[in-house]
Amino acid sequence: METEQNINKKVRLKRREPKVENMRFTLERLYGKDRVSRKELTPEGLLGLLHDGKHRQAVEALRESLPKSRGIYDEPREMDKVAWVVPSCLRHNKSGRVNATVFNGIVLLNVPDVYSADEVKRLKQRAMSLPMTLGAFVGASGMSLKVLVRYWPSDGRLSRNWDEVEALHRAAYRQVLATYSGILGRPLKEDPEFSMSASFRLSIDTEVAWNSNATAMRVSPTDATIGTMETPSAVPPADGPHYLYYYERFMMARRLVLARFREEHRDPSIEREAFMQALTAQCFELQIPLAETRMRIVDGEPEERALAWGNFVNDYYAEHAPVTGTQDKKAKGVREMQALLVTNYEMYHNDIDGGVYYRPRTTRGRWQVLDETKQAGMILEALEAGVVASPNVVRTFLMSDRIPRRNPLREFLDDVEGQWDGRDRITEVARAVAKDNPLWEKAFHVWFLGVVQQWMGIHREHGNAVAPLLCGPQGTGKSTFCRSLLPDELMWGYLDHIDLSKREQLIRQMGQTLLINIDEFDQYRGDSQRGPLKNLLQLADVRTKQMWRTNMQVRQRLASFIATCNPTEVLVDETGSRRFICVRVEDKIVLPARLDHFQLYAQAVDEINARRDYPSRFADDDVYGRCYFTDEEREAIENNNRHFRVRSYAVERFGDCFEMLATPKLRGDQSTVELTRSEIVEYLQRHTGRKFSREDIKQVYAHLEHNVNEERLNKKRTNKTFVYHLRRKSMPII
Repeated sequence: METEQNINKKVRLKRREPKVENMRFTLERLYGKDRVSRKELTPEGLLGLLHDGKHRQAVEALRESLPKSRGIYDEPREMDKVAWVVPSCLRHNKSGRVNATVFNGIVLLNVPDVYSADEVKRLKQRAMSLPMTLGAFVGASGMSLKVLVRYWPSDGRLSRNWDEVEALHRAAYRQVLATYSGILGRPLKEDPEFSMSASFRLSIDTEVAWNSNATAMRVSPTDATIGTMETPSAVPPADGPHYLYYYERFMMARRLVLARFREEHRDPSIEREAFMQALTAQCFELQIPLAETRMRIVDGEPEERALAWGNFVNDYYAEHAPVTGTQDKKAKGVREMQALLVTNYEMYHNDIDGGVYYRPRTTRGRWQVLDETKQAGMILEALEAGVVASPNVVRTFLMSDRIPRRNPLREFLDDVEGQWDGRDRITEVARAVAKDNPLWEKAFHVWFLGVVQQWMGIHREHGNAVAPLLCGPQGTGKSTFCRSLLPDELMWGYLDHIDLSKREQLIRQMGQTLLINIDEFDQYRGDSQRGPLKNLLQLADVRTKQMWRTNMQVRQRLASFIATCNPTEVLVDETGSRRFICVRVEDKIVLPARLDHFQLYAQAVDEINARRDYPSRFADDDVYGRCYFTDEEREAIENNNRHFRVRSYAVERFGDCFEMLATPKLRGDQSTVELTRSEIVEYLQRHTGRKFSREDIKQVYAHLEHNVNEERLNKKRTNKTFVYHLRRKSMPII
């Protein structure tokens, strides 16, 4: 490859700032031993190659060859198979020298040691928050992030002297390092060999971040780094174009406070509260707006600490801002009201169902939904304390973004992951319903893992399509058992009443609740109810359309189903309905006095993760970590469910009138008959003297087909229809 000495410096570059679509990059490939071919590359062409280029196989081979422990490698052979791109300018060979004909004004920033997908996504978002970022994508090694940053001379005109252009590029590089180190939260080191020829290997990143409207950062060749800024007479507004300005002033405030602490021999990490207070005061002196200061002060803090520091920043700015007496009195009342409620209650916005939940700050406080009754109680508390004069102030606070947002389900699953002590609590819970029932224990285990897997968002193309059905006398604790499956922090996700006539509402609830108990299941016997219910059980995701939208909204399905009823004859399907796991509850269900929900769900999460990460360790019929039923288990469940089937009057009378034959009818046999299913129904109606309902007729048809499938009844096709081989039981000849 050519060194900088081989580059022809006597070239005529265009001096005007180029648009993004007019930029031209240099695509270079190595062929032979040391020969380099160069090709012009447009921004659109670069995006196409990064998204899914022909070099994908070479990049994947390169990533497999690199030791990912430290991200350090010794130029393996795979490197030579991947081309590289020079983003700063377009270069051509001419008479043994390299001519730069198009200058783009782009700095290549390398962010090393990026190993996880979440970290890549976070760094991309932070980099693209700056208006001068043209693009951000994963490096060819898969362990770095490449960022392209636009810049241009501060006077708007590019010099014709190549040495001055190089000096400008070096100044821009240092300024980009200083700026992006703070934004990305990483102390990026300067590369002493950085030059105009800096390049990156072609990579593959299907989620390239790109901004075609990126604006150029203004740079002067004399700028070594970002210097401190003098306090202006007029502070610019806190909008996008001034983002960098306030970032620089905040970093200056932080440096001043750190220097003050060092002079006083104080440790900011130990005196954290004093440091944050001093930083807030310094930001106020440097005329950084309230919103900017609050955003940067609370960034990265835990939720409760972020709320406390946000309140402190608000109070400090309110106390020191030049406001009138009336405004000061109102602001003070709002602060006191907020302090009163936050002191007495913990509150959060639930990201799943959109509701606000609260818990009194007492040893016995439990999370509850903030309904109108409790909201009125909080208003009265604020009015009695004399901190506010209007209830609307309290309502506004409870609806504002000062209440932190949380996903309690994700937090709970993250907390229990990897914490299982090895005790099989899922089987213990199953045995509380029915003892000495191995099929129920295994089926409940699989169903419970399916519930948790659905919460985790694994295999979202399938829904948890089965539901336990607890059948037993009233007073045995069936509904209490269903409710006890959820811990207190997730009890907001329990629903024990559904209305199948309001399908859209029920579908939305499947994306906002965690467990739905179909209480009094025997009331859903009609075909108009049973069909929609089965369809809901097998939904993979939740698709709803809100009134003011024209498109469908797709959300992850979270809810699984469980059902209870008093009678034991409840299923109307001939096959017993494989969507349900029926169990007879004979004794009162007695769970442990304090069911350890933490370990119960820790077992489920750890089993699922173990089977997903190491599938070869487990047999197909091993219930450990399995969220689906085998063919043998499905057959056993269907056989078990036959004991819970409702036999209609028509099916019972069929058994009184006919004997089913599995062999074909012999020619000349007068003792047996071959009848169509319509003739069978007509005969039964004539013999019983009653007209069958549509449901009765449907069950007779299903009964016939089920016995044909079980090879207990012979079925033959004639010219027009099917006939069944039967023997009359002492009945008159038809």
